Amino acid sequence: MRKFLISLEKDIQRRKLFFSQPDTADFDVFNAINTMNLSPSELESRFDFNGFKQAYGREVTKGEIGCTLSHLAVYQKIVDDETVQANDYALVCEDDALLAENFQQNLTALLTESLTADIILVGQSKIPTFDDIELKINYPTTLRFLQKKIATTGYRYAYPYKNYFAGTVAYLITKSACQKFLDYIEQQQKIFWLADDFIWFEKQLGLDIVVIRPLMVIENPKLASNLADLRAALKHSWWQKWLKFPAKKLLAIKRNL
Repeated sequence: MRKFLISLEKDIQRRKLFFSQPDTADFDVFNAINTMNLSPSELESRFDFNGFKQAYGREVTKGEIGCTLSHLAVYQKIVDDETVQANDYALVCEDDALLAENFQQNLTALLTESLTADIILVGQSKIPTFDDIELKINYPTTLRFLQKKIATTGYRYAYPYKNYFAGTVAYLITKSACQKFLDYIEQQQKIFWLADDFIWFEKQLGLDIVVIRPLMVIENPKLASNLADLRAALKHSWWQKWLKFPAKKLLAIKRNL
């Protein structure tokens, strides 16, 4: 299976930290597109600013443009690789990825399952721990016994209550799904979305997306200087999350039936 690490060329220390982990030697590094070096006209020729504002109700940042363009460039590499079959998965990670223990062993077990999803979210951004309570309350899946167990591992997969912005720290994507992105760009002649807009990917491209619980990948806390702020933000309005939880859980159960 092809594995890609998206990383800015200048971020040498982040790469070193990533490759200091077990099960990373077979990743191919993709030098992320550094939009900070592009002029406004170059950016506008590659990204639809107006389309983004219509979709999200705000201005896009240069970093968001670079993230989207970098992931699309990796999709092009996957499509161009003749050794990859249409239903084969490729793993895409960013250089702040922290892999859970026995990552490759559990990933291999996952790939032996009869999965038909176009995208499998093995990781999530802005989550402090692999099995954080935030996942259960704010991003619930169905009841545990209804989730699909992955061989003899402690992992399961299922649909979340709905697709959401999960970040792009780590996910599996099929070659055929990559092709759908490229076909859309060829037909519409525009790129305007966030790299983790899994809601739009489902609605517009018809992609089937599942999540893994607990997570196999999170953002490395050694690179999250604002981890304390993150924890505080997650605790904010906690009572509101609990109030919404029953409805979300019911949606998740219904979606997985």
